[in-house]
Amino acid sequence: MKFVWPFILLWVSGCSLWVPVESKYVSSEYRFETELPANWRRMNSTGDGLVLTRDGLSLQTVKISRNPFDKELPFTKRKFNKNMLTQEVSKIVIDNLRSNQSISNFQIVENVPVEVGGYPGFKLVYSYQAKDNLKKSGIYYGSLVDQWHYYLYFEAPSRHYFSRDQGTFEQVRKSFRITQ
Repeated sequence: MKFVWPFILLWVSGCSLWVPVESKYVSSEYRFETELPANWRRMNSTGDGLVLTRDGLSLQTVKISRNPFDKELPFTKRKFNKNMLTQEVSKIVIDNLRSNQSISNFQIVENVPVEVGGYPGFKLVYSYQAKDNLKKSGIYYGSLVDQWHYYLYFEAPSRHYFSRDQGTFEQVRKSFRITQ
């Protein structure tokens, strides 16, 4: 047991869950790059893409990642098809969001085609009520590129945090590039 404590101490002192962000972030694993906002933190793990927050995940979350286009989505068993049109892809994402049992009163505010990381994609703006009755708003950008579904999203409580941090998220999105 006395040999274990030095390793535990070393592990705990060297492994922070959140790290301050630097200006440019490059993911060779997920093949994208983007500029990150000052005074934000990122999760010190790349197991599920890039996750950012400023004040904590319950107050604002930004996630950037990709999944194989033929992977089942978590809340609907529908899959993307490589030959789908952008609006068909957005409808599947909407169905997936709407099927999440943890939320209610899901509403789409906007669904428009846009460029995402240099490729044709879509933008969704939505709102919902979380289980704790907190009203949240979100923005979701998505695109099918080769065999991947790339996505960026931002969610925050509708009061105060969404409007305060929406511009920051849009700056991250504008700098986002897919580096196939």
